[in-house]
Amino acid sequence: MSFEMKHGLAIFDCPDHYASLGLSIGASKGEIRKRYFKIARSLHPDSCPDGMDKAEASRMLSKLVNPAYEVLSQDKDFEEYKVLLRLVGQRANREVNPSSMQTPEAQELLTTSSFEERYQEQVQQLAQNQFENLDGILAVVSRLSELNLAYLIRREGTQKPGARAAQPMQARAAQAQPEAAAKPETSVSPSPAEQSPPQEAATSQFVNDYCRRAEELIQKNRLNDAIVELRDALKLEPKNSRCHTLMGSIYLQKKSLKMAKVHFTQALNSDPQNAEAIKGKQKLEKLEKKAQPAAAKQTQAKQPERKKGLFGLFGGKK
Repeated sequence: MSFEMKHGLAIFDCPDHYASLGLSIGASKGEIRKRYFKIARSLHPDSCPDGMDKAEASRMLSKLVNPAYEVLSQDKDFEEYKVLLRLVGQRANREVNPSSMQTPEAQELLTTSSFEERYQEQVQQLAQNQFENLDGILAVVSRLSELNLAYLIRREGTQKPGARAAQPMQARAAQAQPEAAAKPETSVSPSPAEQSPPQEAATSQFVNDYCRRAEELIQKNRLNDAIVELRDALKLEPKNSRCHTLMGSIYLQKKSLKMAKVHFTQALNSDPQNAEAIKGKQKLEKLEKKAQPAAAKQTQAKQPERKKGLFGLFGGKK
């Protein structure tokens, strides 16, 4: 039996640990623990129901359920996963066509007004008998994951700065017209918050999330994965000083001094007071000084000895 998912969060290469356990996104630690032990009892070879394939039940427990519980129960992994879900929701809010949703639960959730309450009800209904039949577990996980994707789309849509997604643009324009007619024109200057476009705030949040994930990956020594995160961040803000500082520190660890210098220089060009970039560049300069004598020795060693010819024997050409 394959555990590969093709729907829901899987379209963004994101595992759906909540769907694997039959839990709603945002479930408490107590709910996660209680649900896990209930599933473990029903799938463990020593306690699974008579007639259930013990080997397959054990495989389902070890390959699907246990990995999900490990992430949701470990604080560090859990926080990283929450960031990942938020990014998936923000991306799905921009890219997913609602008509592409295949399950009736997800389609309903995208249009209902009180989506939070309805979401909780739908998860409970789908997950009620999720682990009673081994053949149907993955089908339920798939439906739950698409429901979770719809939920993230709705949740992130309501959290966008200045967004009022449930209200059509025409209705907002119609409401604005009477207000404009009733109020006389004034020359009041907009506040700094009003001057800042909502898109800039959203972009900054994206970049902060990418940087946070990159820092966590650096701590795990997953440097190449961290570079991928930071490259995505720099596509949004090419001159972001924090991103370039992190990139410089990574290349410093990888002993790629030229690339480290490029990123530390860019970080300081954007923010000359960036303390981390200043420290990074100082470390870089020390490494460059150490590398110079070694490079000079290698150059000298590669130079061929000058052979003395006929003119050399007689002191050169006269």
